[in-house]
Amino acid sequence: MTLKLEDLNGKYRVTTISDYQGPVPMKSDGITEIKNGQTQRTDAAGVKWTTQLAVMSDGEVKLTSTADPGGASKDFLLTSETGELTHDPVVYTAVLKVSRKDNAIRLSGTIQHGKISTVITMAKMA
Repeated sequence: MTLKLEDLNGKYRVTTISDYQGPVPMKSDGITEIKNGQTQRTDAAGVKWTTQLAVMSDGEVKLTSTADPGGASKDFLLTSETGELTHDPVVYTAVLKVSRKDNAIRLSGTIQHGKISTVITMAKMA
């Protein structure tokens, strides 16, 4: 079955595991809804995530996600590609592997951002 962008439509639980050791705890996990390859959500820290997905093959999806901390408290910062703390938007990219069984879909992969590696999993909710 050929993967189409509309196959990804639905609500997903987003979970991450990272080797980040910085002073500001990550609060990016949560629930998001994909519609036509796009999703927007605000995480527990007030960071707005805008994500674009593109089907690369039946088994891979490219993720491009912009985290904008403009709505977060002034003391909540992101880490730039060079490792500096910033209150500016940061773009993350990754190629996610697609696992499918019937209507269940899981997207997972590693976001490499400077020296920080974050494993992301997006599991479609029933």
